[in-house]
Amino acid sequence: MKYLKLLFIITLFLSFEALFAQDYRVIWQHCIGGSGEDKAHYITNGNVGGYLVSGWTASIDGDISYNHGSSDAWLLKTDTTGQILWEKTYGGTNGEFWGKILPASGNCIYLLGASGSSDGDIRYDPYPGSNDLWISKIDSIGTLLWEKIVGGNRGETVNTGFATTDEGFLLFGWTASDSGDVANHIGWYDAWLIKFNSTGDIMWEKCYGTSGMDFGETMIETRDGGYLLGISSQQEYGGNLNCTYGKKAEAVLVKIDSLGNIEWQQCYGGSDNDGVSTLLETEDGYLIGGWADSFDGDVSGNHGGTDMWIIKTDIYGGLIWEKCYGGSRIDAVRSIKATEEGNYLLFGYTQSDDGDVSYNHSTGAYFDIWILKITPVGDLMWEKSIGGFNDEYPIGDVIAKNDYNYLMISPIKYGPSGDVQCTPHGQNGFDEDIWLIEIKDCTHYAPLTPSQPTGPCHACSASGEPARYTVPSLANQTHAWHLEPTEAGTLTTHGDTLTVVWTTTFEGTATFTARGMNDCGESGWSAPFYTEVETCAGIATHHLSGLRLWPNPATAIFNLQLPAGATLPATLALSDLSGRMVLRQTLTETLSTIDCSRVVEGVYFWRVSLGDDQASGKIMIKK
Repeated sequence: MKYLKLLFIITLFLSFEALFAQDYRVIWQHCIGGSGEDKAHYITNGNVGGYLVSGWTASIDGDISYNHGSSDAWLLKTDTTGQILWEKTYGGTNGEFWGKILPASGNCIYLLGASGSSDGDIRYDPYPGSNDLWISKIDSIGTLLWEKIVGGNRGETVNTGFATTDEGFLLFGWTASDSGDVANHIGWYDAWLIKFNSTGDIMWEKCYGTSGMDFGETMIETRDGGYLLGISSQQEYGGNLNCTYGKKAEAVLVKIDSLGNIEWQQCYGGSDNDGVSTLLETEDGYLIGGWADSFDGDVSGNHGGTDMWIIKTDIYGGLIWEKCYGGSRIDAVRSIKATEEGNYLLFGYTQSDDGDVSYNHSTGAYFDIWILKITPVGDLMWEKSIGGFNDEYPIGDVIAKNDYNYLMISPIKYGPSGDVQCTPHGQNGFDEDIWLIEIKDCTHYAPLTPSQPTGPCHACSASGEPARYTVPSLANQTHAWHLEPTEAGTLTTHGDTLTVVWTTTFEGTATFTARGMNDCGESGWSAPFYTEVETCAGIATHHLSGLRLWPNPATAIFNLQLPAGATLPATLALSDLSGRMVLRQTLTETLSTIDCSRVVEGVYFWRVSLGDDQASGKIMIKK
């Protein structure tokens, strides 16, 4: 019975997650580029606030200030809302791109990319005629401090890298060269890892592969000071990757020490093409993200086409579980983020419109960004698609601002449509721009209804003195205010405080309400707060000559003088603004002292009845 109750609670929790934890929205966005082709490769936090975006551009207009020829490596610095602060292009007459961005000392950065040029910013190319790795160091405003060509006779590319504690860095990608800087080439394409010092000199390099095609896709630093390499391998004979031959492309994990020496390796896959694209170290092992075409071997539950494929392993790469997510077309993962409660968010893309995919903005014609949340054992909790009517998919890493707030880059060709609400610079549907977006889960960021405002409950409009009202500060939201009637005064806001400059002739009841506002929308209005406003050129008039009431405002007592010859006894009634009577007293003398010490602070209506005559007015009680 206890087991059934626990199962019910878990099922109920997952149902609540599915219903209430997937309201991810695009909070702000920018289409960045020119009239030509522009592509992003990586985004990271800037050294001093904002973000840095790397890629390449073939444009010479729009957001691009200069082009050296063909396509240039391109670097952007933006503020925290994606507005461009500066941008610079680097290159020669052929094609270049920047990939990974790494921190360097002195607010400088390393840029890891590739070049096909031998001129322009490339001062020396020892391997002309081939596409080589291009590394550089720049200062905080993008000035090139040094640059170097690394490679050989047949071409290289870079996928990722890491800064190291000795102020150098590691670069990981692949090479087809068997000369130059590649000392131990194994096969057709090899995964290639190079260690550089702080001035870009090679300290050591290692190839990992077979006689076939082996591509260095991703790498993470492990808590023991080593690294875990993710390699997509064709798995032919020979070399230093020892997996089962006869499989097609496989996902290969290679654990190395800090000098690149292999400590262990594991391979995963089936009889068709499978690969790896991202890695995450967990408390008890690793999470591997990739793609699977197979329906056998280590792959189970393929929905058709290419599926997003997640593998959980122990600390030695032993397979614990694996899951496929997707539909009948192409689905894959680009980034995995652990959440505080121990679940995982998967950021990838989908072309499907069935299976696990509840919605595709182009009904399966193009890719959407696809976000999934899974449990520690891979159960799908919820999924969400973001995109428009063309291809959108995350590139490089995803910046996690917190568990419910992320920043990413994507290609964009067409807009506005769907979640795409900016317009690309190129011809719609043809030349690609960079789509820079911030997304939030608005179930966690929805603004809250503020409590009732506080402020003065009595004001003198003719005095020219402004009145101030406040609501308690609430995280992640500002406040909007409403005054009724609107002609009672002019409003200005500062933080959670409202300042009212009264219309000098206004008299009456002013009603204030406030509501919360942020990127996710608006809350409901607060409970109203009332202020009684008078010109104070004279206290409200009454209709009995000789009747006086003082002091006003009163504290613990006030005096009431009746007209001479008044018919006694008379009656005094005191009511609050809602009409509720708070004090009633019979008057047997023409001069009476009224005890109001038990009446709470506020504005009240008084009424005196003398036979058939009545007089009324307002009194303010202050403590």
